[in-house]
Amino acid sequence: MGALKVNPAGLAAGALMLLLPFLGPWWRASLGEMVEVQLSPFTYRVSILGESLSSRLADYLLFGVRLSVVLGGALLLAGSLFPNRWWSRRLVRFGAMKVLWLVVSLVCLLVLAAAVLNRVVPSMLGEKSANVHFSIPYLSGSSAVEISAEGMEARAPMDLSFTWIFWLAAAVGALGVIARVVAGRMKSGKLG
Repeated sequence: MGALKVNPAGLAAGALMLLLPFLGPWWRASLGEMVEVQLSPFTYRVSILGESLSSRLADYLLFGVRLSVVLGGALLLAGSLFPNRWWSRRLVRFGAMKVLWLVVSLVCLLVLAAAVLNRVVPSMLGEKSANVHFSIPYLSGSSAVEISAEGMEARAPMDLSFTWIFWLAAAVGALGVIARVVAGRMKSGKLG
């Protein structure tokens, strides 16, 4: 059996990294028809009562993340196509872990946001004229927000979910880890 000429995990991860920034949101949340949030490390959409909120600073930062992942994917592809070149391992190392860190960062951000909203917001509201009850699910799930004031009550369903693109990103992150291990073994002669 001949030597392995390419890093297949790196080729797959690199190609998918080129697509990932353009596929759409990784996570969605909605509060009835009133609030809709869509997040990914590359873009966001926040709509309250039909009005979109935006931030130029956030747009520029997320554009930088998008460029970094596309560049990382291109370099991962190059390093995986030519694994025996002196520069290939460096290119693979540069691109391989980017998506994994984005997946981990998004999960940490969502857990932190849910913890803060579940603990801080009720204490901020205190015993005002309106009584607000809610429990935001961590990461994914359904719940409801209940508001009662002066004999009137309102209830809005809350839904949080990961999209298929998140799970694709998690798979790309795993492929990136495999590509990095394979690149190290190819360079040291333990593979192929």
